[in-house]
Amino acid sequence: MADYLNILDPIEFDKSIDSFQYSEYPPQSQSNINNPGGIIQIDVNASDTYLLPSKSFIHIKGQLVRADNTPFDANTEIALVNNAMMFLFENISYQIGATVVESISSPGQITTLLALASYPDDYNTCAGLMTCWSKDTTTNASSRKFNRSPAVAANAAINAGDLTPSENPNYNQGFAARRALVMGADPRGHFSFLIPFDHIFGFGYYDKVIYNIKHSLKFTRKSTDHLAIHSADGVPNGKIILSSIAWRVPVVKPELSKLVELRELIESKLTIPVGFQARTTDSTVVTQTREFTWRTNVTSGVEKPRWIFVAFQTNRNETQQQNPAVFDNVNLATASAKLNNEDYPAENIVVNFATNDYTVPFQMFDNYKKEFFGYNSLVGGTQVNFATYKGLYPIIVFDVTRQNEKLSNGVIDMQLKFKFHDAIPANTMAYVAIISDRVYYLKSDGKNLVMVSS
Repeated sequence: MADYLNILDPIEFDKSIDSFQYSEYPPQSQSNINNPGGIIQIDVNASDTYLLPSKSFIHIKGQLVRADNTPFDANTEIALVNNAMMFLFENISYQIGATVVESISSPGQITTLLALASYPDDYNTCAGLMTCWSKDTTTNASSRKFNRSPAVAANAAINAGDLTPSENPNYNQGFAARRALVMGADPRGHFSFLIPFDHIFGFGYYDKVIYNIKHSLKFTRKSTDHLAIHSADGVPNGKIILSSIAWRVPVVKPELSKLVELRELIESKLTIPVGFQARTTDSTVVTQTREFTWRTNVTSGVEKPRWIFVAFQTNRNETQQQNPAVFDNVNLATASAKLNNEDYPAENIVVNFATNDYTVPFQMFDNYKKEFFGYNSLVGGTQVNFATYKGLYPIIVFDVTRQNEKLSNGVIDMQLKFKFHDAIPANTMAYVAIISDRVYYLKSDGKNLVMVSS
């Protein structure tokens, strides 16, 4: 029977939660938040408390200023890069009890490439700026959408075309939005961003409360701020002064009968499985060659690879005039992944960006969101369209979700193989993010819980 004919269905309300409130936890000391290479640690001692890390946020406040700590002029072509808060850190890790659950290196590049494959395009124009996200539409630090009209000589006749502006080909819509945000503050340069926990960690998709156990976030500040700032040629270097960083975590108070039920489970000394799709990251300098093999080991049993993301950058990490939030196609010719002698895909990906022959890698990139989140292509897309994939976001995605069972035991030998039409340019970096099934366990002694891997 069709559900809309059941006119006598009872009305039910979810009363299982009495309270769902955010609490903000600062680091042990705010004095370390601006020290180059410094460690910023936030501990949440959840004594007799149910926390929901998956719905938490990192709250970061600060100001973009000149080297002498004064604000920039209002018309200066300078802004935070897309996803700038992540580019402030060398590494971000999450720990439950004594167990490091995830550790993300190069979080700027890694979270950028994953977000490009995951977020809908309208995220740029709605909630994106709350997280310092407004994707670049060109590589340039240019907020002017139109070029000025040519100067008209004094006393000369004015033709209609003399006052018609032309579109600026260097205009960057994302840069313009981010610049307008910080330059519109009073005093100029101030910002306040909320970064979702699941923007950083795969554990953000574990949507369950965790009881009575310590949680820790550790941020390692980069030695410089230049990756988080993008400016036009001739603009003096800026710097970022953070005024505070905190972790906003939901504290959940279950309704009494549900609270009794949860406590009985813990007192019975049950082992609670904690399964999620974790992120493992790495980066390396690519030598000037036409062939590149990248080898990494993943221990199965603890985790099993499901998706592999690879992206390259050339000359994007040295100055504030470079943009580290976009990637380069480096004249890629072929790409493949090998897990214990099994090739993914079975045939090499063949690419020629010069002739616009990149439909296969774009489809692999576009398929990730459909497969991972179960979205139909007519319902939601990614941040990247076919044209911008070539020049701004050429991210290679290997789908290794379906594997031979012989990979289930021992160490998985992973090889990423690439060939290029020309030798790789100097100063090229490669970044990899591996999404894997990972399982931990929360073990109870009847009162307290500990996180273990087996």
